[in-house]
Amino acid sequence: MSMIINAIYQNGIFKPLEDVKLHDRQKVRLEVITEDESARIESQKKALLDLAGIGYSGQVDIARKHDEHLYQKGS
Repeated sequence: MSMIINAIYQNGIFKPLEDVKLHDRQKVRLEVITEDESARIESQKKALLDLAGIGYSGQVDIARKHDEHLYQKGS
């Protein structure tokens, strides 16, 4: 089971900021992303999606009518 847990690092220990449903002494793997890094990553994702134009075409049948959309052929 994967989850994102917000935590604070204090005196060498990561302390969750909300309740965590894990067993005592259960081993986990942590990926540490600071808040400013997280904001930068989200900004980069938005910029890449904007660049790709995803979500702006209004077309919902792109795969089915691939050639028609690319080459403006058909009906």
